[in-house]
Amino acid sequence: MFRSLTLSRTPSVVHASVLAASASVLVAAGAVLALQASVGAQSPVSFAQSLGRRFGFTPLQLAAVDAGTSVAVVLPSSVDREIVVAGAVFVHATSARLVSVLQDVERLESGEGFIRTKRLTDPPRLGDFAGLQLPAADVEALRDCRPGRCDVKLGQGAFDLLKKIDWSAPNAAARVNALARQASLDYVMAYRKGGNQKLAVYLDSDRPQFVAREFEEMIGRVDLWPDVLTPLAKYLRGYPTAARPSLTRDFFYWSLAEFGLKPVFRINHVVVQGTGRTSGPLHVVAVKQLYASHYFHTALEVRAVVSADKRQSGKGVYLVVLNMARSDGLAGLFGVLIKPRASNGSRDGLERALAAIKRMAEAGR
Repeated sequence: MFRSLTLSRTPSVVHASVLAASASVLVAAGAVLALQASVGAQSPVSFAQSLGRRFGFTPLQLAAVDAGTSVAVVLPSSVDREIVVAGAVFVHATSARLVSVLQDVERLESGEGFIRTKRLTDPPRLGDFAGLQLPAADVEALRDCRPGRCDVKLGQGAFDLLKKIDWSAPNAAARVNALARQASLDYVMAYRKGGNQKLAVYLDSDRPQFVAREFEEMIGRVDLWPDVLTPLAKYLRGYPTAARPSLTRDFFYWSLAEFGLKPVFRINHVVVQGTGRTSGPLHVVAVKQLYASHYFHTALEVRAVVSADKRQSGKGVYLVVLNMARSDGLAGLFGVLIKPRASNGSRDGLERALAAIKRMAEAGR
């Protein structure tokens, strides 16, 4: 959940993020096929070909994207517990306007399905988590949590802290929430100091889940990305000691949102990189999930703002999104049954979210 509540030893919006959050399940992420080198500084034909070849967009879908309709597709994955979706939409706004909207997480992640979203100050402080109130069902579940058997994703440090709670006290719930706020801050601060090695090792089930290890597998695929994305990948891997690429800024935020049956508390790290180019990918935004209380234990999302072709010059930019998320609930026999439904729900949710971002960006023209 947070530093104290998830860290027991060292080992991804969906994103969580608004694009993934609109889905019936959380998806988030980035990886194999974002924009290939052919997109870097190219003709409109190459951009369309890249979407078609790498994401499997059909000619009709490409035409829909150009016409301003959001389109998303489910991509295959060699990892059974993983969902990967990609989407694109043409936005009639400047790249600066769209990037500004993508960073306005408190506005993006608001409305139906979102309970609370808060961008952290720099440096983060305890007051940033003042509005965090865990769902009553989670507080009740924490009462009976044990390593290997817990309805909330936790690490050994969390179980040790929970032992100090007097559950018979009338203020037990308030103490749990105060603990969650402090532990959340501690977790973010630990990550800011130690990077991926301070990410959680979940012990809520009988198989430990190493978030850092899962993330390394995801980010390892960026070797297939174009050169323009390599600095961002290195920064995500080596944060906080890696050199910060030029035109790069980052921030953190937390959110509480309803994804399916249970509200999900998440903490995300957002990295925004300007490429310095005048064509092709102009900006890249990565949303790395540091913690989620339910469902997906690792998630990463990459959003690319790409210049339009000559036919649409001056009229707008493309927003291309690639999401990937992993959950043990998608593996095994049961996972085989639910994964198609979860993937399709994520695809539909991404299309709705892309459309919402488009409306928000175009409203500010």
